[in-house]
Amino acid sequence: MTEVFILKYGEPIEEGQAVLLPRWRRRRLERLRYASAREASLGAGLLWRYVMERHGVHPEEPVRFLQAGKPVFAQRDDLSFSLSHSGPYAMCAISDRDVGVDIQQIKPVHLSVARRFHFRERDWLAEQPPAEQTDAFFRIWTRKEAWVKAVSHDQLLSLDQEDVIHGLDGWQFKEYELADGYMAAVCARHGEKLEPPTELEPAEVLAALEKNNG
Repeated sequence: MTEVFILKYGEPIEEGQAVLLPRWRRRRLERLRYASAREASLGAGLLWRYVMERHGVHPEEPVRFLQAGKPVFAQRDDLSFSLSHSGPYAMCAISDRDVGVDIQQIKPVHLSVARRFHFRERDWLAEQPPAEQTDAFFRIWTRKEAWVKAVSHDQLLSLDQEDVIHGLDGWQFKEYELADGYMAAVCARHGEKLEPPTELEPAEVLAALEKNNG
C-alpha cells in the first residue's frame, strides 16, 4: 500500500523548529542559502518525520543517498519514501515498494523545454489545445520527476528514456490538482493500492512532533 501526505504551510515556519528534524534533514537545511529554500526544506523535513513516526519509524533511522541522489533507509528495505516541495506545499509518500512523488507550480513555461521529453510525450503535448498545453506540460513533468525518483537507484536516468503518459510497464501514476495553481503526481508500482492523499495543517504536524519529542 502507498500512502500520500500533503502539508500546506500558509504561515512561515519558525526556523527554530529545525530541532525537530532528523540529522540528515538538518544537514541539508544548513547548506541552503536562501530563506525561502530553507523554509520549504524545513516543511518537507517536518512532514517526513511526521509520516515516519506514524509508521513506527524512529526519526533517526539511518538514511543514505544512492548514486543518483535518492535517499533510502540504510538498514531496512521494507519501506520506501519520497519527498517533494514547491511553494507552500510539501508532499511525502511512503510505501512497501518503490515510490516517487513530485509537486510543481503551474506557471508559464517555454514549451521548447519539452524537447527533453520522450518523442511520444512531445507528440501528445503538441496535440493538446493551446490553452491546455501548459497544464499538459506539467502533467508530463510531475509524472516524469516522480518516475525518476521511484526508479533511480545507482543509475542516472534521462527524461527522454520512457513515456509516462501512454502507460509504463510495471508502474502506475496518480495526479492531484492542488489549490493556488499547483500540480502533484505519484508514481508507484503497478498493483499497489494508492490511498487518497491525507492533507495536513502545520499545527497538527508540529503538535504531534513536539509531543513525541517530549
